[in-house]
Amino acid sequence: MEQTAKTRVAGISLILVVLAGFALMGALYTHAFSDPAEVTLQTSRAGLVMGPGNKVKMRGVEIGRVGSVKRDGEGVRLVLEIDRDKIGQVPADARAEIRASTIFGAKYVELVPGAGGGTTPLADGAIIPADSVTTEVNTVFDSLDHLLSNVDVSKLNSTLTVLAQTLQGRGDDIARVAADADAYLTRLEPLLPALRTDLARIAQFSTLGEQISPDLVAILRNATVTSRTVTDQDAAIHRLLVDLTLLGGRGAEVLGLNGKALSALLTNLRPTTGTLRAYSSELPCFIKGLDRTRGIIADAIGGTSDALRGYVSVRSKMSKYTLPRDLPQLPAGGTAACHMLPDVPLSQVPVPEVGDPQ
Repeated sequence: MEQTAKTRVAGISLILVVLAGFALMGALYTHAFSDPAEVTLQTSRAGLVMGPGNKVKMRGVEIGRVGSVKRDGEGVRLVLEIDRDKIGQVPADARAEIRASTIFGAKYVELVPGAGGGTTPLADGAIIPADSVTTEVNTVFDSLDHLLSNVDVSKLNSTLTVLAQTLQGRGDDIARVAADADAYLTRLEPLLPALRTDLARIAQFSTLGEQISPDLVAILRNATVTSRTVTDQDAAIHRLLVDLTLLGGRGAEVLGLNGKALSALLTNLRPTTGTLRAYSSELPCFIKGLDRTRGIIADAIGGTSDALRGYVSVRSKMSKYTLPRDLPQLPAGGTAACHMLPDVPLSQVPVPEVGDPQ
């Protein structure tokens, strides 16, 4: 009797141990003993086969799991349980994408670092948005069913029949066209950067053309008016051209007869014009000084008329004028200057010589 009791106690103990083992394994599987950081994911939809326990990854490495999936107004709210020793590796600007490992497999959440490259870690209790959700198979089938339901079967059959008859016996031709197209594309691929550059420049040129198009239209409109005027004044233009032809002929005759004389005249004018150019800076002050002098000596010369009158005597002791010694020229080593003209102080006014007239 005592042996039977011991056997029962041992059996019950074994059952309790097994149940405790199963409970421990269940608790470990559900992470009952862990204290994860919770992050909320807001998305418009979660998709099929998304529930608690699904994986949360970053760069393909599992860092947590989905804690719960609940409706939130027009969207869905997912609570992500991220291991505390790994949440520091997730940047605060991370975004989320709901993906599927296979077409019919369970979905998982992939955390993608933001474009800013931030170094601040994601905080416990943060809310992050979902950028995209993998397209569902049922969505594809629904779209395909909607498409097929709107297709006329008889017309589709006719189209496929015509297409089959068209392609029948042309397999070699199609293969040759495909091979030629592949060769063209292979040769075109290295030119794609230059093609992109050309397209960008064409876009810039189009923008510039759009900006200057009003001015171009105005120029064309003005050119139309000008051409109409030329057409209306055809006779006057013809007479003008004839007159210009005659004038050109007369000008050629005049220049032909007087060419040497004009050349000699220009050659002889060079010294004079050179002297005037050298004294160009002092001519204005000389003329102004002469005008003021005329006003000062007006009483001595008979008034302030436009003429300058005076008595001039020629002295025999002065040497006669010789060429080219007495030609006007700048002093050696000096430049043209006004020498205090037009306002000359009294101390600089020259005193005329007194002598017997000759």
